[in-house]
Amino acid sequence: MSRWYLLIVLLRIFVVALLTLLWSVPVLLFSFVDLHAERSAHFIRLWARSVLWVCGITIRVRGRERLDPTRAYLFMANHQSNFDIPILMAAFETLQVRWVSKREVRKVPVIGLCLARTHQVLVDRESPTQAIAVIRQVRSLLAAGISVIFFPEGTRTRDGRLQEFKPGGFAVAVEAGVPVVPITVNGSRAIWPPGGLDLRPGTVDVEFSDPIIIAPQLHKKAARESLMVKVREAIVARLHEEPFAVSPESAPAMVVSTSAPEHPSS
Repeated sequence: MSRWYLLIVLLRIFVVALLTLLWSVPVLLFSFVDLHAERSAHFIRLWARSVLWVCGITIRVRGRERLDPTRAYLFMANHQSNFDIPILMAAFETLQVRWVSKREVRKVPVIGLCLARTHQVLVDRESPTQAIAVIRQVRSLLAAGISVIFFPEGTRTRDGRLQEFKPGGFAVAVEAGVPVVPITVNGSRAIWPPGGLDLRPGTVDVEFSDPIIIAPQLHKKAARESLMVKVREAIVARLHEEPFAVSPESAPAMVVSTSAPEHPSS
């Protein structure tokens, strides 16, 4: 990496940090206005679009038209990069979505406070009673019409290949009983490869698969295992980095502009 290129990367990271501080103010202020911080979510989306624009990242979205905007879903997405969160926030557009993340992120200055105030689902992996608490919080969000997203791999991939899924999110999905939507992210690993500061501009593809309805007649364990298989098959079928992936289904792409962000609606 040349000195000038490194300087540009560091400048982008600096601007991203400034944007995070800037947008955290309305996010935190509006988090006191309504029970589930739904107004704050508009500012979080604007933060995401601002970050992508500064970093020269464009996203192309397919399959979002398959979703009913009036209902809540559980989303399951593959995890390639630290940029997956702003990428998916922009891809969700006006959908109200909260994230399941490890509790340690609460220690991150500003971001941790915003996560806590906007009712993201923060998981304490060391707690033996965590599963019950997560199910209770996810059900509360779903009842309010707010969707929830899991990264079933648990952490970012290091080599681009889809990792084994952890069962926790699928157990929550079975208990919640709402449709599960697999999401495939392609290209975010090339934007910011793991283990360095090589932040590059580029295009990321986000594809929403058809919602999966959990069979109510199945035993919980069987339903969880069946759901894991179906979600993995849907993601693998659209994941370019998997050597055994099949060609993505042809569908019109909706390009989400990451140009100058608009003012939020109330």
